[in-house]
Amino acid sequence: MTPAQECIIIESGNRVTDDPNGSGQHPSRLTEYGLAMVGGAGMTLLILGASIGVIYGANLDAESTHSLGLMLVVGFFLLVLAIGFWLGWARPFERFDNINAPAEPERH
Repeated sequence: MTPAQECIIIESGNRVTDDPNGSGQHPSRLTEYGLAMVGGAGMTLLILGASIGVIYGANLDAESTHSLGLMLVVGFFLLVLAIGFWLGWARPFERFDNINAPAEPERH
C-alpha cells in the first residue's frame, strides 16, 4: 500500500455522514442560493413596508395603506415560503454535526 492510498483510507474513515454509503447527499448550491434570494426579497419587502409605515403612517390615505399592507403580506409570504422550501429541501434536522469527531482537514 502506498502512502497516498493509506492517507485516503485514513481520511475516509473519519467521515461522518447520514448516508450508509458515505455519499452524503446535499442540496445544490444554486437551489440554496435561489431560496436565499427569495427569502431576502421577502425580508426586504417587510423592512421597506415597516419603514414606510413608520415614516408616513399618519399621513397615508386608504389606497396607500392598502398597498403598504399588501407589501407586508407579500414579504411575509415570500419569507415563509423560502424558509419552508429550505427546510423541506435541505432537511437540516436530519444531519447533525458531531462535535466529538474531529473535522476533516481542509486541502488547499
